[in-house]
Amino acid sequence: MDANEGRQGRWLSWRERRLRAWIDALPAAEPGRALALLAQSVRALNTTLLDPATRIALLRQYLRSANDFAAALTRPGGERASAGLATMLYSEIAQGFQMALVPELTSDERRMAVAGAMEGLSEVLRAAYRAYVPAPPGLWRRIHTLFDAAGTATLDLEHLYVRVLLMGLSDPYALPEGGLDAVCEIILEVGDRAVLGEGAGFAIMPEADRPADPAAREAPLYLDTTAVLSELARLRDGIRARRPLPPRLAARVLPDLALRLCAKLGETWQPGTRPRAPRVRLRGERLVCLGLANVRRLRASERSEQGLSGLDTPWVALGGAAGRPRVTTWTIHDAGRSGLWLRCMDLEGAPPAPGTWIGIKDPSQNGRWLAATVRWLKRTRPREYAMGVAVLGEAQTEAVLRIAPRRAAFAASSASGPPPQARVALS
Repeated sequence: MDANEGRQGRWLSWRERRLRAWIDALPAAEPGRALALLAQSVRALNTTLLDPATRIALLRQYLRSANDFAAALTRPGGERASAGLATMLYSEIAQGFQMALVPELTSDERRMAVAGAMEGLSEVLRAAYRAYVPAPPGLWRRIHTLFDAAGTATLDLEHLYVRVLLMGLSDPYALPEGGLDAVCEIILEVGDRAVLGEGAGFAIMPEADRPADPAAREAPLYLDTTAVLSELARLRDGIRARRPLPPRLAARVLPDLALRLCAKLGETWQPGTRPRAPRVRLRGERLVCLGLANVRRLRASERSEQGLSGLDTPWVALGGAAGRPRVTTWTIHDAGRSGLWLRCMDLEGAPPAPGTWIGIKDPSQNGRWLAATVRWLKRTRPREYAMGVAVLGEAQTEAVLRIAPRRAAFAASSASGPPPQARVALS
């Protein structure tokens, strides 16, 4: 090492120590504010002239700290609040790593820069999936381009790329709230068994703005999920046999949730063309009420007041002081064999999360409330949402459970009319 390299090494260590001291002084009790300060600092770093090696070393410090603060900020129900901060910070970090990708980098430095940028972009994706908002345009194209820019990828870099692909192929917008983090834990457990190769699996098109194409087509690179599907089946069989989960997975995911997700991932990670059910375009509106218990309260109100009134605005509070549930008006886009695609252009408040039970009613026909569950949710713009729901039956029949010493019987409640052939019981 010559004298110039020695001076550069000592100067770099000093800057890293100074940055680490600044990060340690951030308000750990206010992770949201800490993330915002980190984002401002990274943005300032990206406008500063630095040699690539120094930039990479500093950005690695930022990335580790960002992961710690983002994990502290994430909590049930807080995904949308943290999505903007995480997207802003990780986007700046990824941009900084990409700025460091210059021809004079060594092979190891190049792979570190690619891995840092890819990890930052994967966290942007994860924040979007958590909040059920669209990923930034061109993000998947950037991820594919980064992997190509790495040259000869190491095994660790391949595993990182494969894990990001598997997350994108997990149908994240159809996961229940909080399900994405559980999927990522499953990916950490089994995802490294998926391999990149040629000739079979998911077709990866570097110019496409999507993770991979499930249809069989010619592509320069493929993701082979054969081994990971076998490991998923083994994990699923172990849960059914009541064998303990692997220690890391058991600490973060409940067995029942892991079982359901293994079954779902076994479908979404299976290559091949997926048949689509025919859809019929429809027009009109549907009233949506969160929770079947709230639907039952609305039914009681309908019986006492001879039907609902004043439901001609996007968000209507019914009977405020009486504590009646709120109803939203959604526009129907199309319908399938057992589901609907609904849109709301100006929604006030939080939308129903995937997995939520809702009631749906056609106001033009004064029909009965239908029981449905939200399958997926997407936000196209602020306060503009689209969701897919699976309609399960009429949410009309109530049941009362009467337990006697030697027998148990169901009896229709006095408030219910004659039960039809197919109805979903409210309990």
